[in-house]
Amino acid sequence: MGLDYSEVKSLILKYSNLGIEYGKPLDYLLARNKISEEDIRKDLFEFNSLKFIEKQQKNGETRYALYFVYSRKRGRVYVIKFGSKLRIITIYPLGKKTLRKYRVKRFKK
Repeated sequence: MGLDYSEVKSLILKYSNLGIEYGKPLDYLLARNKISEEDIRKDLFEFNSLKFIEKQQKNGETRYALYFVYSRKRGRVYVIKFGSKLRIITIYPLGKKTLRKYRVKRFKK
């Protein structure tokens, strides 16, 4: 099933005091996902809908893809990395079809 959730959650909480950087313009991320900055903070620091964490190695750095599933039709993926601050590389929505594919591959327990 993915990584140890407690390890990643503790890292996120550790970096929560240092602030958040965004890899793309914040306005773009908010408009693309139809959310507010408060929703981003709520998702990342409360972990209510977190279903899967995937560790990725890209360009010599370690990234984490956090899959949040809100219903059978809605979800969101946050791609983050840890540096001097918590950096959100990108956020993208998951639709009904994509969630169905991910559920078959990853969300089965």
